[in-house]
Amino acid sequence: MPDTHPLRTETGGRWPTPEAAYTLAPSITSEITWVAYTARDFGHLTSPREYWLRKAAVFDRIALTEQQRTFTVAGSADSDTDATADDTARRLLAIDHAAGLGPGGYANGPYPPDHPDSTHNPRGYVRQEYALWVSNQ
Repeated sequence: MPDTHPLRTETGGRWPTPEAAYTLAPSITSEITWVAYTARDFGHLTSPREYWLRKAAVFDRIALTEQQRTFTVAGSADSDTDATADDTARRLLAIDHAAGLGPGGYANGPYPPDHPDSTHNPRGYVRQEYALWVSNQ
């Protein structure tokens, strides 16, 4: 069985791999559609955190796909999709931090939003939170 948490954090912990975090996720197309439709009614959302979590996760997945394609074709993994995924992940961190989420709150992963590992790797935080969220759906 493959290791589902091989990405080390600064303090020696581990983030879920993208494969482990997104194994139960709907298709990227389905998630983009959900995010777009939900954005239309953003002012009426009962859970803006779900919107930002799903948006950050789908942008992370798109960036990972782009990294593979770009690296395979051009030998480089840099792209604008990485910056977009990072920015959206930071938005989720800010929302969770402002809400005081962490152990015992909604964000129940081992790394709360204000943990140094979360701020250093916001996309790792997104994967942690998405894996927890999707497993409870």
